Amino acid sequence: MANQVQKVGYVDSKLGVSLPGQQTTRVIYDSVNAAAGQQFFQFFTNFAGKNEFQSNLNGTNKLDSGESMVIKSVQLIMNSATSNLADHLNLNITVGNQVVLKDFDPSFNCSSRGLSFDRLHSGFNSTTNLEIRLLTDIVIPPQVNFKAELNLGNALIAANDDITIVLKGYGRIFSAGNSF
Repeated sequence: MANQVQKVGYVDSKLGVSLPGQQTTRVIYDSVNAAAGQQFFQFFTNFAGKNEFQSNLNGTNKLDSGESMVIKSVQLIMNSATSNLADHLNLNITVGNQVVLKDFDPSFNCSSRGLSFDRLHSGFNSTTNLEIRLLTDIVIPPQVNFKAELNLGNALIAANDDITIVLKGYGRIFSAGNSF
């Protein structure tokens, strides 16, 4: 079984990425401001008017040509006093034109339901912050579109509440090395 370093190296070599890269941990995030009662959210698709606290990507849902990433965990954060993430959710992550995480319900890792997907913890004690460690690595290659879609099982979300998705893992970023 290949580890995450080997997996991202394999994908990069298959795509012809020959630029030198600096290995690093990688975190990318995107926030969506909700309308009252909104249940469907798309992340990494619209960057208009967002600042560095709402998204750390610069106007596109692609990594640069010398960058790639392996997603190891997904975190969902909601800043709401009236709604929570403990109700059933439906999360899809798409890389390129392939849905790599399909109809996944991460709500079992929320609060103290005791049904966490990973064996690292028994669930957060929070209904507005949950994290799922993936057992299978998801690779985001360079210059390939990606997005995440979330359906909430409840319609109690208030206007102007934010929902943030955070993708964490291992990555490779551009490194000029001795070329400059």
